[in-house]
Amino acid sequence: MDTNQLWKERFSSHVKMVSRYLRLIFNDHLAFALIFFVAAGAYFYQQWLETVPYTLRVDWIMAGVLGVLLTHSPVRTFFKEADTVFLLSVENRLNPYIRNGMVYSLIMQGYWLAIFLFVFTPLYLKLYGEVDASYLLVILGALIAVKVGNLLAVCFLEKTRDQRIHYLDLAVRFVINVMLVFFLVNGEIMLSIIAGTLIVGVAFLNYWNIYQKYSLPWDVLIEKEDARLQFFYRIANMSTDVPDLRRKPKKRHALVRLVTQPIKFDQSSTYIYLYLITFVRNGDYFGMYLRLMLLTVFFTFWVPIFWGKLIFALLFLFVTGFQFITIYNHHKTIDWVQLYPVESDIRKKAVHQLIFLLMLVKVMVLFIMFIIATDIVGAVIYGGIGLIFTLVFENFYVKSRIERMS
Repeated sequence: MDTNQLWKERFSSHVKMVSRYLRLIFNDHLAFALIFFVAAGAYFYQQWLETVPYTLRVDWIMAGVLGVLLTHSPVRTFFKEADTVFLLSVENRLNPYIRNGMVYSLIMQGYWLAIFLFVFTPLYLKLYGEVDASYLLVILGALIAVKVGNLLAVCFLEKTRDQRIHYLDLAVRFVINVMLVFFLVNGEIMLSIIAGTLIVGVAFLNYWNIYQKYSLPWDVLIEKEDARLQFFYRIANMSTDVPDLRRKPKKRHALVRLVTQPIKFDQSSTYIYLYLITFVRNGDYFGMYLRLMLLTVFFTFWVPIFWGKLIFALLFLFVTGFQFITIYNHHKTIDWVQLYPVESDIRKKAVHQLIFLLMLVKVMVLFIMFIIATDIVGAVIYGGIGLIFTLVFENFYVKSRIERMS
């Protein structure tokens, strides 16, 4: 078996799948919203830099964020369940396959390191005015080199099933990575080299103590790879139907009772009852709603200009309504839902009610946040515009999208 050819086939299949879903994700108004979000974020970031205090410890902020990115170094393998049968006999010839996985992981994770370093660059140069801009290339090169050490450490450690060793390795590498970035930011090159050497030492310890002694835990590696794939599916499912997505509902009895208690026990409430329970018990919907709420609150307090706060609040209100339209097809593949003796118009009405409720709750929460962040006048302006936007969005945009999905 040519494991290099096997990698090329797996990688090509992965790229085609990701490309297909990305086209569906960004082939809608969400792409415009993201572009607007990035442009507005860059503008207000520049405005914030003019008032940032010189006492801000940007070195520790960069160390914390970049340290997390360095420490989180999973190696993609694209292993599948059938590999426990067909690849088990050639495990000793999989080194080229694993090496290709490390190269791919390095490129993808190095890209995010460069992005976050680029975001921090204006703040760093503002507070460290004496630093030459070319030094940032040195930082980036050092981060990529340390990322290689972290990937090796994780790759060698994957052969053990002992979670205590995994947690210990994670804690040790996180501390070393944070200190390394801190030293780099402050120009302490020798201390950075020492920290980098420690990461290499951790990788060698994992190699001698674990990698050479154990065989690959195929079930664990396949489970991790499947978890990463399902994570991408959950993101894609917010914009389009993903048939391969496996959903694991959570009970949340108390919250279910809270949201379903006001609902009347009659036929017309069938779908609103179903969709409310689906929203609460599905981690994708409920978690996404909470994350969008927290992001909106953050930008409400972070953006210095009132109109900037208002724009971001409305943008996230649009994203909130847009993301949950897909709940209409959540039970599409379940036959017993189709057997309900309920008209299809009641189902559409239930989705309208759910989205309107989610947006209305967000407007109410942000109304309180605007009172704290601005004043009562600003809160009233946001509340009025937010309510009008919700009514227009729900009655026109949501209606047209559901009609196309029917």
